[in-house]
Amino acid sequence: MGVAIRKVEGWGWIGVGMTEKGVAKVVLPKGSKCAVEKALKQFEDKTNQKLAEQCVDLLSRYLRGEFVALKDIPIDWGATGETHGKILRTLWRKVGIGRTITYGELAQLCGIPKGSRLVGQAMAKNPFPIIVPCHRVIRSDGSLGSFSGGIELKRKLLRLERSISKAKASEFGHNL
Repeated sequence: MGVAIRKVEGWGWIGVGMTEKGVAKVVLPKGSKCAVEKALKQFEDKTNQKLAEQCVDLLSRYLRGEFVALKDIPIDWGATGETHGKILRTLWRKVGIGRTITYGELAQLCGIPKGSRLVGQAMAKNPFPIIVPCHRVIRSDGSLGSFSGGIELKRKLLRLERSISKAKASEFGHNL
């Protein structure tokens, strides 16, 4: 397991913890390096350190507004459990940057009718925020709902993604 931590201007300190299979934990922006280190203590043995550094580099570039392929980052799904893992993998595969989905819509995509609460629980326990974009899941009335990093961070991430997706679309001559 390995750890990589970095300060991203305008966001704070972020970090990732790796296992031999891939990312096992992403720490959302915090005010201090110490807080991120504490959250990643269990990953300090340096296994997969190079991948940890590459992953935190991609996340840093993303937070600075670059379009990066976060889906290329290997994930260790082992800690998610079967049902939550299914929900998180569906979100990861189906809801692209600059898009949102409701809790109910995601439940339907997963084949879990009336599973909005279960989706909410999976989002709250998501160990890979940003990479598995739980911030893209909103309430059916269009309000943002909750987020483990706080509602302001969720709002900021969604704004960032709208600007990234618009820039990417205009690069290819498309209008959003």
